[in-house]
Amino acid sequence: MNAKKIFRLALPLLFIMLLFSACSISREQVTKKPEPPKELPAEVSAAKELESTRLLVEATRQKILGNWSQATVLYDDALQKNPRNDAAYYELSKIHAMQGEFDEALELALMAARLDPDNPHYQILLADVYILKDQLPKSIEIYEELAGRYPQNPEYLYNLASAYLYNDQQQEALDALARIEAIVGFTEEISIQKQKIWVDLGQHEKAIEEARKLVALFPDELVYYELLGDLYRETGQHEKARDVYLRMLEREPDDPMANLLMADYYHEEGKPDRSFEYLEAAFRSPRMDAEGKARIMYTYYAISEGDPERLEQALKLCRLLVEIHPEDPESYLIYGDFLQRENEMEKARDMYLKGAKLDPSELTVWKQILSLDGWLQDFEAMLGHSEMALEYFFEQPILFFFNGIAHFQLKNYEEAASALEYGLVMAEYDPDLKEDFLSTLGDVYHYLDEFERSNEFYEKALALNPENATTLNNYSYHLSVRRERLDEAEQMSEKSLELQPGNAAFQDTYGWIMYQKGRYEEAEYWIGKAIEGEDEPSGVVFEHYGDVLYKLGEHDEAIRYWKKAESRGDGSDLLEKKIKDRTLYE
Repeated sequence: MNAKKIFRLALPLLFIMLLFSACSISREQVTKKPEPPKELPAEVSAAKELESTRLLVEATRQKILGNWSQATVLYDDALQKNPRNDAAYYELSKIHAMQGEFDEALELALMAARLDPDNPHYQILLADVYILKDQLPKSIEIYEELAGRYPQNPEYLYNLASAYLYNDQQQEALDALARIEAIVGFTEEISIQKQKIWVDLGQHEKAIEEARKLVALFPDELVYYELLGDLYRETGQHEKARDVYLRMLEREPDDPMANLLMADYYHEEGKPDRSFEYLEAAFRSPRMDAEGKARIMYTYYAISEGDPERLEQALKLCRLLVEIHPEDPESYLIYGDFLQRENEMEKARDMYLKGAKLDPSELTVWKQILSLDGWLQDFEAMLGHSEMALEYFFEQPILFFFNGIAHFQLKNYEEAASALEYGLVMAEYDPDLKEDFLSTLGDVYHYLDEFERSNEFYEKALALNPENATTLNNYSYHLSVRRERLDEAEQMSEKSLELQPGNAAFQDTYGWIMYQKGRYEEAEYWIGKAIEGEDEPSGVVFEHYGDVLYKLGEHDEAIRYWKKAESRGDGSDLLEKKIKDRTLYE
């Protein structure tokens, strides 16, 4: 702990600089920089003194209104009328300090202090400027003089203690704090500052003694128990730290921090079960906000992967999170992250959806939901969820893409074309997404029997990316189904297989092109590879294989594969007739 970073500075200028740091004081707007004389200027007439005072008042009014440039000019005019106007020097010094012109600020502050050496505000300003110029000994000298002159004013002692700390004079800072205590009595703030300084000095026992005093005087303030416990832990007195945390729990059993500290203690002691008991108690407390619990869950996400025991704990904490904070969307999103990682895709999607309904403003969550809809092949859900998301993000092309895909899979081809065409316009500056739109529109228009438009979109997609294996496959397959440009289809299919050699769908496409070209043995080979490469081949592939076998004269085997296709439920319209008549129809 660094005491210098803790102590609150009671420095008026620094406070003002922070307060008005957002004010724009353009250096170009300050037309004249005052140059205070080296010697004290001569007295001026009463009239000039009066005019200078009037300008000073108006300058101050402009400063209050935020017209800093105008105020600067007026302060300078006040000095032109009366070079002995100490208040004008004082105000100008502060302005130059805020502009970062510390040399000018120092000269002005020195003149104000010389003109009225008994004004403590001028002395404080001068001390502050010395701090800004990193001349701490001079600042300390001024504060020591002020503290000596006004021994019953704790403000000057606070400033002196702050300056000592910034100058690495911890013992002197402690002496100043002791003098403050003699004036104002024991205070929590001073006690905490003393503890931190003693820690910085390595005098931990003194810090502990002070912390005990704080706990004794304020037994209902649990934060002071925490400070004492931290000091015990820093000095290796873990059992004493535990006793302090238990005292916290005796006073407030559901205090989340006390439970977390106990969980931390048992974790360090190598007792994970006991540690988790207290962590669970912290999670059950509604006094610990969801954000704090979320930070713990992110840690659990890393440590629970591949660790069944930690994973069980993590999922239990996730359930508590949504139970205790049912109105916080982050609770559901975190639970969804864990479920998705563990391949509980449907449950994960449900959690993300609950979070999205509570806070529909996160596009990434909707994209996650829609991606899981696709993984689950739940296109009815994808359609509904994409429409929900579009209510909030009508300008997002990716949502139109999901919407179009859902319509396409549900064979709503007109609606699919409409959604995809609309989204394509918005995806103009996203080449990858534009490519996906174009390729999918090629698929859609094929099923709408608008073959020229289908080919046009495929060609545009391949112009963007000639190496898109999926586009090459789909284009070549649809050409083969229409028995058009079979040589081109063969070339595209070959290229798709070069790009993805083991893709079963691509193998089926190549085999079907061979079938359409009358090369049945090659067709049997490639479609056979497609069947071998799939755990559950589609009905289309089985039907294709049956058609090839029929052409090769293996009619019984052909019928067997047609029946397999029928059991899958996604064969052609002619499949039932093929089986019934035991013959091939094309």
